[in-house]
Order: sequence, then structure tokens, then C-alpha cells
Amino acid sequence: MSQDPVKFDLPPAMRRLCAAHQEVVTHYARTGLKFTLDGRLVGDLAEAVAFEFFDIVPCKARTNGADAVVRGSGSLVQVKSSGSGRGPTYSKGEGTATYLLFVELDFVAGTATIAYNGPEAPIRALLPRELKHSTEVKLPLVRERARHVALGDQIPFKLNPTAPVVS
Repeated sequence: MSQDPVKFDLPPAMRRLCAAHQEVVTHYARTGLKFTLDGRLVGDLAEAVAFEFFDIVPCKARTNGADAVVRGSGSLVQVKSSGSGRGPTYSKGEGTATYLLFVELDFVAGTATIAYNGPEAPIRALLPRELKHSTEVKLPLVRERARHVALGDQIPFKLNPTAPVVS
């Protein structure tokens, strides 16, 4: 079956962003404000990590439910992410992709962990039949499904990523 999750050091520009974020969080700790990095920024960071480490390229045109294409095969890839320990969220009307990469960003450690790399269908199977609103797939379920993805069913890594892999 599958290997353990792969963790990467974020590229230097992202690590500086994480450090600046932590400085703001620490400075304003007494206020109770969280300053969470979520929404579009988290998604864009995860896609950048995916493009950095995996043999994928961005879709040439906007494609519902897909962010990238596997180089060579043309298979669609959905990149989802969280910086808050939550699982991937799906919304009504999203298209489907062949593959899902789910990236967990740790802004304190400055790392990205690939919690899921494999076919999207097993994760979508965990969703209600009719999505009426945004629905999160719980992270423990995603991790469990990830353990059953065969290596041949994963998106391949680039041969020479520019950022180091954390062991």
C-alpha cells in the first residue's frame, strides 16, 4: 500500500511569510485574535507547493474542480488544503478530477505535509450524495483513505524539486 505522508520544508519566500505571521500572532496574543491564514491564500500556497514538488502543471483555462494537469497523461488534479488541521472542503457544483492532492500547511513549523495523494473518488465517496452547502471531509478519514492508495495510483514527484524534503 501507500507510504507515510511526505513532508516538505516550504520554499524560503513562504517560510518568511510564515515567520511574519507568527510574529503578528505572538505580538497580539493577549487579544485572543487568531490571525488564521485561510481562504484564498492557503489554497494558493498549497497549489504552489504542489507545482514545486509534483509533476503537474496549472490548467490552461479555468476548470471547475481542477487546479492542475498531470504532465504527460493530462489527468486532472484537484489541490485542496488546510492550515488549521481540518480536512478538505467541497462545495456544491464543483467539477471532479481524477486525482486529489490534500496539503496540510503548518505555518509554525514552516512545512507542508501531503496528507492525501491519490484518486479523488475515494474522498468524494465520503461526501453526502447531495451537497447543499460546503462540506468538510474529516481529516482522520482522509488519512485513513491515504493509507490505502497504491504507489502506482499517486501523482508522481518531480525528479528534482527545488526545495528539500523533510524526513
